[in-house]
Amino acid sequence: MNSKLAGAAWACVLSLPVGSVFGADGSIPDAWFFDGANRPAGLKGLEGKPAAAIEGEGWIGDEVSLSKQRGKVVVIDFWATWCGPCMASVPENIKMVKDYADKGLVFVGVHDANSGWENAAAAVKEHKINYPVCKDKGGTSATTYKVQFLPTYVVVDRKGVVRAAGLMPQHVEGVVKMLLAEDGPSVEEAAGPFGPDCYYGGVKRPESLQKLEGKPWPGIKGDEWAGEKPGEGLLKGSVVVVHFTSPGRAMASKELAALSKTEAEYAGRGVTWVGVCEGSGWEGMKSAADAAKVKMPVVKDGEGEAANASAWGVKHWPATIVVDRKGIVRAAGVRADKLSDVIKTLLAE
Repeated sequence: MNSKLAGAAWACVLSLPVGSVFGADGSIPDAWFFDGANRPAGLKGLEGKPAAAIEGEGWIGDEVSLSKQRGKVVVIDFWATWCGPCMASVPENIKMVKDYADKGLVFVGVHDANSGWENAAAAVKEHKINYPVCKDKGGTSATTYKVQFLPTYVVVDRKGVVRAAGLMPQHVEGVVKMLLAEDGPSVEEAAGPFGPDCYYGGVKRPESLQKLEGKPWPGIKGDEWAGEKPGEGLLKGSVVVVHFTSPGRAMASKELAALSKTEAEYAGRGVTWVGVCEGSGWEGMKSAADAAKVKMPVVKDGEGEAANASAWGVKHWPATIVVDRKGIVRAAGVRADKLSDVIKTLLAE
């Protein structure tokens, strides 16, 4: 990380007025970036593309998941406690949060993975930093975001697209104001590719399920099965439907009956089904499966670290989650009457 480059560029900035300098297409003046038009190609190449996930650890404050910030403007500040320009920018960061958080701004600091993190908690306390910070996990985020100097500011718009990467600190607010004035995503866009009507609870479905989407599936654990236990290659290049159930709970029987129809509809068409039964409902599982005429194998869920429900973010039963052919969770908390649409979409990919 080259803090000297950052400091030199910062000392030679052009103070341009905010409000009349942006292009008609929302472009940002080159002079607002470190090294202007000659800024690193890696940073410039991020712009116009979806923002990648932040891989952080040791969070001070609430963890920030970028995929859950649709509709908000996000500033990512790559910084370090040993970086003079970074620390000099902290008061302006704090002021931005105070001024714009209630208007839709989310601010997050990602600290250098190599050194200085041991001083982060003290820095947060001393400067009264009012936004979450984390340590870059193994330097993954810095690599993903092509960070070559500190501070590196990346600003993401309401639709989750990177709009500026490598801004000078005093111009971050100008970009924030511009992006806050733009329209956010529609309700459908905010809910993901399948739309809010696909899920129980719509856009208000549990955050634990929303956070699961886009990540590799956690797999299925357990040794006590009703039906034939799947082999090691459970995915086998197929779409996988995982249904969490608990006989005796409200909706459980209704959901199983609805699933049995979809299960029959896609028999032999590249879809693998597996059920997970809450431990307290295990005694009634076989009779419930027989009554609903479902054929999927069902595993008895464990407890604590052995629980599938915890790994999959399931806090309310029943719940249906769909995994694509590559093992990525694509839809979590799917309505029974929308399950066929999700499966059809993923089979076509």
